[in-house]
Formats: sequence, C-alpha cells, structure tokens
Amino acid sequence: MERESPAEPPAVEEVVPGVTRIALPLGGITGGVNVHLVRGDGPTTLVDSAMPLPGTMEALEAALVTAGSSIDEVELVLVTHHHLDHTGLAAQIADRSGAAIAATAQTAEAIADPHGLLVREVAWGERHIARHGAPDDLLGMARQGEPLVRGLPTAGTSRVLVDGDVVRAGDLDLTVRERPGHSPSDTLFVEERPVVAGRPLAFVGDHVFRSAPLTPVLGSMLGTDARPAAAYLAALEETAAVPGLVALTGHGPALLDVAALHADRRGALDRRTGRVRDALRTEPRGTWDLGLEVWRGVPSSRHGLTRLGALLASLELLEDAGEVEQVLLDGDRVGWRATGG
Repeated sequence: MERESPAEPPAVEEVVPGVTRIALPLGGITGGVNVHLVRGDGPTTLVDSAMPLPGTMEALEAALVTAGSSIDEVELVLVTHHHLDHTGLAAQIADRSGAAIAATAQTAEAIADPHGLLVREVAWGERHIARHGAPDDLLGMARQGEPLVRGLPTAGTSRVLVDGDVVRAGDLDLTVRERPGHSPSDTLFVEERPVVAGRPLAFVGDHVFRSAPLTPVLGSMLGTDARPAAAYLAALEETAAVPGLVALTGHGPALLDVAALHADRRGALDRRTGRVRDALRTEPRGTWDLGLEVWRGVPSSRHGLTRLGALLASLELLEDAGEVEQVLLDGDRVGWRATGG
C-alpha cells in the first residue's frame, strides 16, 4: 500500500443505494480503512469500526454527518474479522450510540479483551519466528502497538454469529459466511437478494482487496487450521464463483470483478511457488534462509511477517504435492528439503 498525506480527509461515497463507504485514516496508508454505513428500514449499521488512532473517532463522526447520518443513529456494528483496524472503535461506538455489536466468537473475544489478545499473539509470534529462524524485529510493530491497545475500552458482543445466520442491516438481509484466510476469523456478510439486479453484494473485510497478495496470515494465535493456504484458496474460489459479485472491501473501493482479481493473485502465487521450488535442495534449509534466496534480499521488518506467510503458503502447497518435506534442524527449528518427487 502507498502512504497517504496525514491531512487527507475521509472519503465518503455512496456505493449502492443505502450503502456508503467511509475511508478513515490508517497510519499513513493511502486509502485508509473502510467503514460502511448501511441505512434503510432496518437498523442503521456500521460494518467494521476502523483503527483506534487519535482523531479517528472524530473523523468518523464528521464523515457520518457528511453522509447524512450521525453516530447517535447507529444501532448495530457488524465486524468482519478480529484485526485491530476493523475492531478498534467498536466499543466506543457502542458506548456513544447504544449500538449492539455482532461478530463471530473469535472476533468477539478480540473486542472483549484486545490487550489480552495482543499479548497472546505476540507470544505466539515469538514461537513462530523462532521456529522458522526469522529475526525477532519482525514483531516490532506489534510490540509498539501495546500501549495503544492497553488503553482501549472493551465491550461485549450482543450477538455472536455463526455461519448461515442472517442479520438485518438497513434494507439488507445479510447472510453470515465464515471464510478464513487473510485471518482465521474472516467473515463475509452477503446480500443474496441484490439491491442492483444481477450484482449481489458482500461486505468482505480483508478476505480479498486490490492491493493485497494472496497470503494467509499465519501470525495469529487464533489460527488453528493446519493447512491455511489450502483453506484460504478454497474460500477465495467460493467467493470468486459468485456471478456479478460486488465486494465491499476493508481497504479501497469496491471490487467489481472478484474472479479476475483472484485469477491474477493465484497466478502470482503459482509463480512465487515455482521460485520456491527452484530454490529447494535435497539438503534441508531453514525457512528464513530459504526465503532470503527466494526474495533475493532481506525484507523490511514492516513486511517480513507477510513475506514469511507467503513463503509458508508456497511450501504448504509444495508439501501437499509431495515435492517438499519438513524436517527439524535443531530443537524446534524447521527446515525444508526437496523430495525429488
């Protein structure tokens, strides 16, 4: 993602009748993070709640006024996944407006105890990077966020959602679809009776968005699926198969051709996996050492965890194809070697 000007005002645009996208600041990242306002005969709803940075609540309030609403009118907050740039203001919004919060169980845990979650995730991350021989500074950003998260207000979730539930938001009846991948808590809210004929609508969070590579996020202690890349691919293929889908994403404008974007991302993953295959030898190599050859350099600490996740996704696919096997090098440190298959 590109860096934005710190003074860039929130973008406010109507996507379809009754649904407005509000792009709020995200630490200098161009496009920021989206909150979608949904209005109609049912509850006035916000889908996601932005990053709890200084001034973001005030920016959200101003954007709602621009959209013809207000924070006091919000009756429901729906949350797509547990990452802080989507859960961050949920408790404050609920406290200000009296809104209910609805989310799946994993995301509800994050809203109820964001600091405890961060502590557990950093501990998981320390074990994760040690296992793969990666440098400790990859966790620098997570550790720097601890003071911010420690002071966040918390809230209970009024309705804990499961796959197949239907939630009324404005004029929309949204079906809950759990599609883990970008995070283990990824949730889509799908309108199966389109507002625009032939263009079904879905709030997809970070399940898919234009500037993201096809990389399962492994840096979460909530991740229990042993084959995260396969799970993410299956979820994305299910989403991409919906004809005419309008995907309202967590970052950037709506996607109007999810299938084409998915095909592009899958092609990039296959090419990346080919480079990993070419770098494998019959002698085992540590994960990070293998990555340094594939990447042809050391990734920045900001992008290191993403690069590591992408590498592990390719190794998972090669392992499932019988082309690589995982071995222990010393202690719990993982290595990989070509099978010759």
